[in-house]
Amino acid sequence: MNTPTQRQARPAPRAGLLLLAVLLAGLNLRGAIAAVSPVLPEIRAELGLSPTVAGLLTTLPVLCFAVLAPPAAWLGRRLGPERAVLAGLLAIGAGTVLRVLDGAPVLLAGTFVIGAGMTVGNVLLPAVTKRDFAERAGTVTGLYTGALTCGAALMAALTAPIAAVAGWRWALAVWVVVTAVAAAVWTAATRGTAPAPAAAVPPSGGRPAGMSAWRSPVAWAVAVVLALQSVLYYALTTWLPTVLVDELGADLGTAGLAATLFQVLGIPGTLVVPAVLARRRPGSGQSGLGVAVAGAWAVLIAGLLLAPQAWPVWAVVGGLAQGAGVSLAFTLVVLRAADETAVRRLSGMSSLVGYGVGATGPLVVGAVYAATGGWTAPLVLLLVVTAGLTGALAVAGRPVAFGGEGFHNVEVRYREGGDGGHRGY
Repeated sequence: MNTPTQRQARPAPRAGLLLLAVLLAGLNLRGAIAAVSPVLPEIRAELGLSPTVAGLLTTLPVLCFAVLAPPAAWLGRRLGPERAVLAGLLAIGAGTVLRVLDGAPVLLAGTFVIGAGMTVGNVLLPAVTKRDFAERAGTVTGLYTGALTCGAALMAALTAPIAAVAGWRWALAVWVVVTAVAAAVWTAATRGTAPAPAAAVPPSGGRPAGMSAWRSPVAWAVAVVLALQSVLYYALTTWLPTVLVDELGADLGTAGLAATLFQVLGIPGTLVVPAVLARRRPGSGQSGLGVAVAGAWAVLIAGLLLAPQAWPVWAVVGGLAQGAGVSLAFTLVVLRAADETAVRRLSGMSSLVGYGVGATGPLVVGAVYAATGGWTAPLVLLLVVTAGLTGALAVAGRPVAFGGEGFHNVEVRYREGGDGGHRGY
């Protein structure tokens, strides 16, 4: 018998449209942040921003991912994930326009609205994927993570050329078109889908007995994966160019090329995970894949530590690692949850922990660098983080489930039908 939050998988035509909607939504979940970096010098010059305020343009959305994750999960329960994701897309579009209308306060306000909208997508798209794509949920999650990375790369690459012609305000505002298209397709794909009945949400605030992610070892393993993956990604994104300048005396062009390789190679990296999962027996674990991803992170960091002159190799390996790592982290949220409700809770909890910890990565690495005057200690610290990520992925990759009738650690069996469309985890 289906529970109130478990619905039959959509018919194929609607499922195809929904897949397109999910991918278009994914394009918007990082792009507006990535678009800022290429025009940040112009923004600072025109608005007189201090380095600290300028840093908030990228840090503030990440903090939103952490702090606003529980409210985003609550919004999904109250409105249903379809309406909540649409609201998130509309918020991204509104913030994209708002932030270019005036000076620094409005710029930061718009950035906050963008971060809030992205947080809704971070938390609730996995729930939609789990519910509507059943045994293909892992593959679809990997695909929309690839779309997320593509959106960031696309907007980062095209914003500067547009700014050269029309100015930074138009270069940032023009991306509202991508958000509007995603919102329109999302509306068409989810039209006629009723939100979850209010009775499905218990008076305790949507936390049935035994369903707390905060008391589940499985949930904590997934949260630690996202946390350590985020630490590595944001720390290397921030400091990789500086490492090459300091260690090799590289010029800014070389350092920028390394950063570009690191980011762009994330796109094929995100596609590794769905490709591997599509070829595995449904219900099997992902621990081996996780250890391989962590190993690629270790190659990047050890390479920078021992042979920085080979940076093109390390940048390529690191780009693949960061793309595969974020794709696997998001996919584990879907695969480890028993149903749509469990996904929403696990996604909210892991986002709060993961992005809250991840936002500290650049700060801690920078502090260690400042204290020691070199990159040996910071890179060793990142190797320790990688070792922790290896262990967390080994645990989170085991085929056990969080959610359902209370949280439980059980072997997940691939079931043919009879589960409300959820025929595999």
